[in-house]
Amino acid sequence: MKKLQKTESPMLAFDDLLREAIRFLEMSEICHKHHVKHTGKRAYLLDFYICLGEVEKGKTFVEYLLSHIVESKAGKIFYPGLMDPRNESSNAIDTGASVDAIARFLHVYRESFTREEHVRYKKILGEVAETYLKNAAAEKRITNQRLWGLTGLASYARYADTNTYDDLIRASVERAFSDMTEDGFFIYYPRAEDDGFCGYDGLTTHYQSRCTTFIRYSLEAAGIDVKSYEQRLQRSERALLSMYCLDGTKDLRMECKRWYWLSTYEVASAGFDSYALAYSSVPEAKVALHNLLFQVRRHLNEGYLRSHIGAPINYQCPIFWTAHLAWMLRVRDVKRYFDAASSLKDFSFRFEGREVFTDTSPSHRALINARWQRRNANEGIYENGLKDMVYWRFNVPALPSTFLFSVHELAVHTRDALRGWYIRECVLRLLRFAKELIVMLLPRYSVRYGKIESFTYNDNAIDVVVSPATKYGTILHDTKINIRI
Repeated sequence: MKKLQKTESPMLAFDDLLREAIRFLEMSEICHKHHVKHTGKRAYLLDFYICLGEVEKGKTFVEYLLSHIVESKAGKIFYPGLMDPRNESSNAIDTGASVDAIARFLHVYRESFTREEHVRYKKILGEVAETYLKNAAAEKRITNQRLWGLTGLASYARYADTNTYDDLIRASVERAFSDMTEDGFFIYYPRAEDDGFCGYDGLTTHYQSRCTTFIRYSLEAAGIDVKSYEQRLQRSERALLSMYCLDGTKDLRMECKRWYWLSTYEVASAGFDSYALAYSSVPEAKVALHNLLFQVRRHLNEGYLRSHIGAPINYQCPIFWTAHLAWMLRVRDVKRYFDAASSLKDFSFRFEGREVFTDTSPSHRALINARWQRRNANEGIYENGLKDMVYWRFNVPALPSTFLFSVHELAVHTRDALRGWYIRECVLRLLRFAKELIVMLLPRYSVRYGKIESFTYNDNAIDVVVSPATKYGTILHDTKINIRI
């Protein structure tokens, strides 16, 4: 358990955050790590301009963003998207975010533009919506990317005052909920193995709140009544809360996209979490939001949000993490919440799901994750939350079925780190992979990595049956361990 730090100072006030983040994002046209324009991230500068009433700056930046619209095979998109792999993004993300940010700015400051300007902007954004976004928002396989595209479509619909896309928006939301587990978790990449991506079809602490946030925002932006969706939204909000530790960070044992994080925790998803928690009807969400904002204040440095305190060893970059705070800025009364978050509050939350159980209090954190999935050196959850017991057997485990894919991913990730002179990240990735090559072959069968066959709630206890397994998923089928918690 991480040690609680009740107070830490000095911390930026909300208005200082805005000014420093604007300065950082304005100066970061080219990413120092990825050597590319992160257009779809910097588009969220418009949200920062809205908060400070910087209308003229916003107008200039709108024109800058519109100059990045290009033709692609899929339609009109905002460059670079997926057209430059160094961007570490997709067409749906960059185009959805850009159209959303622009349309929202034009909507908020509608009276600051002439009729002729609105005609032009509606035509330009409408072409993007018609040729690309309406398809991306309906068809993208990865849930959060599909919904990111939906934010742009819904925001454009509000700005253009049209109900043309209402049925599509409802269908996209229903598809997202159909991919949600019974417990309320959004799988990062549903049915990923069908496309050859072993390990991506798991729970994700980093993307859970994106899906919840994008659904609520898109429905409200399009003027669609959210009431009929509230029960399912609340399930997803409770799932998000189940991931929270007492200090306002999330439990990375519940993250399937493990290669993103070489640190022991992250606050990089704070912008989306803030929005989801602020509009949640679950009572415990308010304390979780307070503690999250406290962590945001702790992790702001030189105008940007750090993913963690320590060496820069995680995959993405401060442009991503800082720009995404735009979603925090969309929370009503966020300044009051932000400036009040000067220390931690005691957080307690108990989650009793069919596949997942968590119990968090000021004194402990318990996790049982019975969702089993194949995993490799980069993706897939391998810890189930149980205390470890180890069994050695004369049974050499099988290599992960996607071992060569893991090697390829390692090469890409270390190359990207080396390109930006992130030497510590590069070395750490290589050392950790070398260690895992040894671990893969050890006939060490662990309860902690095992497959939970069942768990049942009995009075004040939970009875668990688990088959020990190696870290990379070879199961000891002839051994069943019964545990009472």
